[in-house]
Amino acid sequence: MLMLTGGTGHVGGKIVERAQANGIDLLAIHRGEAPPLARVQGSSVVWAQCDLADGEAVHELAARHGVTSCIHAAAVSNEAYARPDPLAAISTNIGATAALLDTARRQNWRRFILVSTGSIFQKRVINGVPIAEDAQPEPENIYSTTKTAAEMLCRMYRTEFDVSASAVRISWVYGPPIVTQDATRGPIPSFVIRALRGDVIDEGGADFAAGFTYVEDVVSGLLAAESAKQLRSAVYHLGHGENFKLSDVADAIHAVLPKAEIALSPGTDPWTRYTALRDPLGVENMYADTGFQPRYSLAQGVAAFINWLRENQEPWALEQTTS
Repeated sequence: MLMLTGGTGHVGGKIVERAQANGIDLLAIHRGEAPPLARVQGSSVVWAQCDLADGEAVHELAARHGVTSCIHAAAVSNEAYARPDPLAAISTNIGATAALLDTARRQNWRRFILVSTGSIFQKRVINGVPIAEDAQPEPENIYSTTKTAAEMLCRMYRTEFDVSASAVRISWVYGPPIVTQDATRGPIPSFVIRALRGDVIDEGGADFAAGFTYVEDVVSGLLAAESAKQLRSAVYHLGHGENFKLSDVADAIHAVLPKAEIALSPGTDPWTRYTALRDPLGVENMYADTGFQPRYSLAQGVAAFINWLRENQEPWALEQTTS
């Protein structure tokens, strides 16, 4: 059985949906109360509550359910959340990773995938060349430091105990069901929600670019890594291998919503408030070992997101704009 941590998160929730649709046997871990998805009858997904930093609890739960591999998506997922409580970020991003990896060692799991982030390159100088998957991390803040430490644990268990553990770095994930304009979620949710409401978007950000990746592609890439015959590297990058400018995002929105009013002036704020600009993540090893390539172009992903929001208006249509 495949264990998924962070089953109530953005990426984790989409993995749960994919497992339910495709009959994948999945043990989904939640920290708080059981989510509504746990009430789905006849599902291949089993839900369990667990403190992932408790090594013995993790070991016992995995043994009871016959876990053989894991996608570890649970995390304090942004500097905005990590900075107010560094110890919580350390416990979640490092402690839980250690507990899971040691369970993988003790139970001889077939595969362990750590969902990591391009944010580990906070201090890297931009030079216009894609960042290779074997490039040295250059963290700076709390979030990037804890995720780098988690990657180091994967590498250590890989080399010292022959655990098939690899980190898969993702970048600026967007898509349903995110319905917030919070800057930590990136410009795409903010722009498409405001465009659908008919708001005028007139602000800075013209100098911002990022490796935006549609959430369904992220799910496909992570599952491809988990099921790959062999992962020869300790680190992989999931994405398009290129950055997209906010003008590209605006063009993608205009293709679906021709009347959208989007005017961008120079600058990167607020999108670099908690993370730094970086070169695109190179994806050569990911393709070589898993065969994965994104299915959604930026235009296709933005269109799919807008269509989903049109069909699911209750969470956002009446919400007051915050910018």
